[in-house]
Amino acid sequence: MRINRRLFHPALLIIASFTFNAEAQESARGGLWSEASTWSGGAVPAAGGKVVIGGGHDVILDVSPPELGSITINGKLSFADEADLALSTEWILVFGELQIGTEANPFEHKATITLTDNVKGEQLMGMGDRGIMLSGGTLNLHGNITNAWTKLAATAEAGSTTIEVLNAEQWQVGDQIVLASTDYNPRQAETRYITAIRGNTITLDEPLEYMHFGEIT
Repeated sequence: MRINRRLFHPALLIIASFTFNAEAQESARGGLWSEASTWSGGAVPAAGGKVVIGGGHDVILDVSPPELGSITINGKLSFADEADLALSTEWILVFGELQIGTEANPFEHKATITLTDNVKGEQLMGMGDRGIMLSGGTLNLHGNITNAWTKLAATAEAGSTTIEVLNAEQWQVGDQIVLASTDYNPRQAETRYITAIRGNTITLDEPLEYMHFGEIT
Protein backbone atom coordinates (compact mmCIF):
# COMPACT_ATOMS: atom_id res chain seq x y z
CA MET A 1 0.00 0.00 0.00
CA ARG A 2 1.25 3.46 -0.74
CA ILE A 3 -0.11 5.62 2.03
CA ASN A 4 0.04 9.32 1.20
CA ARG A 5 3.26 10.61 2.75
CA ARG A 6 2.65 13.37 5.27
CA LEU A 7 4.77 15.65 7.36
CA PHE A 8 2.23 15.00 10.07
CA HIS A 9 -0.52 12.56 10.82
CA PRO A 10 -4.02 14.08 11.22
CA ALA A 11 -5.49 13.00 14.55
CA LEU A 12 -8.36 10.56 14.55
CA LEU A 13 -11.56 11.72 16.15
CA ILE A 14 -12.25 9.38 19.04
CA ILE A 15 -15.74 9.28 20.49
CA ALA A 16 -17.87 6.96 22.58
CA SER A 17 -21.25 6.76 20.96
CA PHE A 18 -23.72 4.39 19.38
CA THR A 19 -25.70 4.78 16.21
CA PHE A 20 -28.46 2.65 14.72
CA ASN A 21 -30.47 3.11 11.58
CA ALA A 22 -33.46 0.88 10.90
CA GLU A 23 -32.94 1.30 7.15
CA ALA A 24 -29.30 0.22 7.25
CA GLN A 25 -28.19 -2.80 5.25
CA GLU A 26 -26.45 -5.29 7.51
CA SER A 27 -24.11 -8.11 6.65
CA ALA A 28 -25.66 -11.57 6.85
CA ARG A 29 -22.35 -13.33 7.34
CA GLY A 30 -18.63 -12.89 6.84
CA GLY A 31 -17.30 -13.01 3.30
CA LEU A 32 -16.37 -10.89 0.31
CA TRP A 33 -18.04 -7.51 -0.02
CA SER A 34 -18.71 -8.20 -3.72
CA GLU A 35 -20.76 -11.35 -2.99
CA ALA A 36 -24.52 -10.78 -2.71
CA SER A 37 -24.79 -13.64 -0.20
CA THR A 38 -22.70 -11.63 2.27
CA TRP A 39 -25.56 -9.14 2.69
CA SER A 40 -29.05 -9.27 4.12
CA GLY A 41 -31.57 -9.07 1.30
CA GLY A 42 -29.12 -10.74 -1.07
CA ALA A 43 -27.86 -7.53 -2.67
CA VAL A 44 -24.52 -5.73 -2.49
CA PRO A 45 -24.82 -2.24 -0.89
CA ALA A 46 -25.78 0.41 -3.45
CA ALA A 47 -24.82 4.07 -3.71
CA GLY A 48 -25.91 6.06 -0.65
CA GLY A 49 -26.44 2.92 1.42
CA LYS A 50 -25.99 2.88 5.19
CA VAL A 51 -23.91 -0.23 5.80
CA VAL A 52 -23.58 -2.18 9.04
CA ILE A 53 -21.01 -4.95 9.52
CA GLY A 54 -22.62 -7.31 12.01
CA GLY A 55 -20.93 -8.50 15.17
CA GLY A 56 -18.78 -11.59 14.59
CA HIS A 57 -18.74 -11.01 10.81
CA ASP A 58 -15.46 -10.49 8.92
CA VAL A 59 -16.31 -8.74 5.67
CA ILE A 60 -13.46 -8.40 3.17
CA LEU A 61 -13.53 -5.35 0.90
CA ASP A 62 -12.44 -6.75 -2.48
CA VAL A 63 -13.95 -4.03 -4.71
CA SER A 64 -14.32 -0.25 -4.64
CA PRO A 65 -18.01 0.24 -3.80
CA PRO A 66 -20.11 3.22 -4.87
CA GLU A 67 -20.22 6.24 -2.57
CA LEU A 68 -21.98 5.20 0.65
CA GLY A 69 -24.01 7.04 3.27
CA SER A 70 -22.22 5.55 6.29
CA ILE A 71 -20.44 2.46 7.61
CA THR A 72 -20.89 1.09 11.11
CA ILE A 73 -18.50 -1.74 11.99
CA ASN A 74 -19.60 -4.03 14.83
CA GLY A 75 -17.58 -6.95 13.48
CA LYS A 76 -14.57 -6.52 11.19
CA LEU A 77 -13.99 -4.84 7.84
CA SER A 78 -10.68 -5.65 6.17
CA PHE A 79 -9.21 -4.65 2.81
CA ALA A 80 -8.18 -7.40 0.37
CA ASP A 81 -4.60 -6.84 -0.75
CA GLU A 82 -5.09 -7.72 -4.41
CA ALA A 83 -5.62 -4.30 -6.06
CA ASP A 84 -5.89 -0.59 -5.31
CA LEU A 85 -9.13 0.09 -3.41
CA ALA A 86 -11.18 3.22 -2.75
CA LEU A 87 -13.88 3.62 -0.11
CA SER A 88 -16.08 6.74 -0.02
CA THR A 89 -18.60 7.37 2.74
CA GLU A 90 -19.97 10.10 4.99
CA TRP A 91 -18.40 8.54 8.07
CA ILE A 92 -17.10 5.30 9.57
CA LEU A 93 -17.98 4.30 13.13
CA VAL A 94 -15.89 1.47 14.54
CA PHE A 95 -17.04 -0.69 17.45
CA GLY A 96 -15.16 -3.72 16.09
CA GLU A 97 -12.14 -3.45 13.78
CA LEU A 98 -11.17 -1.71 10.56
CA GLN A 99 -8.05 -3.36 9.14
CA ILE A 100 -5.86 -2.45 6.18
CA GLY A 101 -2.83 -4.73 6.31
CA THR A 102 -1.16 -6.17 9.39
CA GLU A 103 2.25 -5.74 10.97
CA ALA A 104 3.27 -9.15 9.65
CA ASN A 105 1.74 -8.57 6.20
CA PRO A 106 1.69 -4.85 5.30
CA PHE A 107 -0.78 -3.70 2.65
CA GLU A 108 1.07 -3.55 -0.70
CA HIS A 109 -1.46 -1.64 -2.79
CA LYS A 110 -3.05 1.80 -2.52
CA ALA A 111 -6.01 2.24 -0.17
CA THR A 112 -7.98 5.48 -0.27
CA ILE A 113 -10.72 6.41 2.20
CA THR A 114 -12.70 9.54 1.31
CA LEU A 115 -15.05 11.11 3.86
CA THR A 116 -17.77 13.01 2.01
CA ASP A 117 -20.08 15.74 3.29
CA ASN A 118 -23.25 15.33 1.24
CA VAL A 119 -25.56 15.36 4.27
CA LYS A 120 -25.11 18.79 5.82
CA GLY A 121 -25.45 19.15 9.57
CA GLU A 122 -25.69 15.42 10.25
CA GLN A 123 -24.64 14.61 13.82
CA LEU A 124 -23.47 11.44 15.58
CA MET A 125 -24.48 11.99 19.19
CA GLY A 126 -23.51 15.64 18.78
CA MET A 127 -19.93 14.75 17.81
CA GLY A 128 -19.94 15.76 14.15
CA ASP A 129 -20.41 13.78 10.98
CA ARG A 130 -17.06 13.30 9.24
CA GLY A 131 -14.38 11.00 10.54
CA ILE A 132 -13.21 7.51 11.32
CA MET A 133 -14.63 7.34 14.82
CA LEU A 134 -13.70 4.70 17.37
CA SER A 135 -15.91 3.57 20.22
CA GLY A 136 -14.04 0.72 21.86
CA GLY A 137 -12.95 -0.45 18.42
CA THR A 138 -9.60 -0.95 16.69
CA LEU A 139 -8.10 0.85 13.70
CA ASN A 140 -5.36 -1.36 12.27
CA LEU A 141 -3.42 0.23 9.39
CA HIS A 142 -0.11 -1.15 8.11
CA GLY A 143 1.46 -0.09 4.83
CA ASN A 144 4.78 -0.99 3.27
CA ILE A 145 6.23 2.51 3.73
CA THR A 146 8.29 2.93 6.89
CA ASN A 147 9.25 6.58 6.36
CA ALA A 148 5.78 8.14 6.45
CA TRP A 149 6.74 11.52 7.96
CA THR A 150 9.74 13.76 8.45
CA LYS A 151 10.68 17.29 9.53
CA LEU A 152 11.62 20.37 7.55
CA ALA A 153 15.37 20.98 7.48
CA ALA A 154 14.88 24.69 6.78
CA THR A 155 12.05 27.18 6.83
CA ALA A 156 9.83 26.94 3.75
CA GLU A 157 8.91 30.45 2.70
CA ALA A 158 5.54 31.46 1.28
CA GLY A 159 5.70 31.33 -2.50
CA SER A 160 8.38 28.65 -2.56
CA THR A 161 8.02 25.59 -4.81
CA THR A 162 10.75 23.59 -3.08
CA ILE A 163 11.29 22.41 0.48
CA GLU A 164 14.22 20.84 2.33
CA VAL A 165 13.45 17.90 4.60
CA LEU A 166 15.56 15.78 6.91
CA ASN A 167 14.77 12.47 5.21
CA ALA A 168 13.01 11.92 1.87
CA GLU A 169 13.88 8.21 1.69
CA GLN A 170 11.13 6.10 0.04
CA TRP A 171 9.23 9.20 -1.12
CA GLN A 172 8.46 9.30 -4.83
CA VAL A 173 7.33 11.67 -7.55
CA GLY A 174 3.53 11.75 -7.54
CA ASP A 175 3.21 11.24 -3.78
CA GLN A 176 0.98 13.63 -1.88
CA ILE A 177 2.30 15.30 1.28
CA VAL A 178 0.84 17.62 3.89
CA LEU A 179 2.90 20.44 5.38
CA ALA A 180 1.63 21.04 8.89
CA SER A 181 0.85 24.55 10.01
CA THR A 182 3.55 26.19 12.16
CA ASP A 183 1.26 29.12 12.93
CA TYR A 184 -1.45 29.44 15.56
CA ASN A 185 -3.92 29.01 12.69
CA PRO A 186 -4.22 25.25 11.95
CA ARG A 187 -5.80 26.05 8.57
CA GLN A 188 -2.36 26.95 7.25
CA ALA A 189 -1.68 23.24 6.69
CA GLU A 190 -1.13 22.74 2.94
CA THR A 191 -1.43 19.72 0.66
CA ARG A 192 0.93 19.39 -2.29
CA TYR A 193 2.13 16.75 -4.77
CA ILE A 194 5.79 15.93 -5.33
CA THR A 195 6.98 16.66 -8.87
CA ALA A 196 10.71 16.06 -8.38
CA ILE A 197 13.12 14.82 -5.70
CA ARG A 198 16.87 15.44 -5.50
CA GLY A 199 18.36 14.11 -2.30
CA ASN A 200 16.26 15.70 0.44
CA THR A 201 15.11 18.59 -1.76
CA ILE A 202 11.51 18.22 -2.84
CA THR A 203 9.86 20.15 -5.66
CA LEU A 204 6.15 20.84 -5.25
CA ASP A 205 3.42 21.11 -7.87
CA GLU A 206 2.26 24.54 -6.60
CA PRO A 207 3.88 27.40 -4.62
CA LEU A 208 3.25 27.45 -0.90
CA GLU A 209 0.64 29.90 0.29
CA TYR A 210 2.05 30.17 3.82
CA MET A 211 5.43 30.13 5.54
CA HIS A 212 6.27 26.91 7.39
CA PHE A 213 8.87 27.39 10.11
CA GLY A 214 11.63 24.79 10.03
CA GLU A 215 14.40 26.06 12.29
CA ILE A 216 15.37 25.50 15.91
CA THR A 217 15.77 28.74 17.89
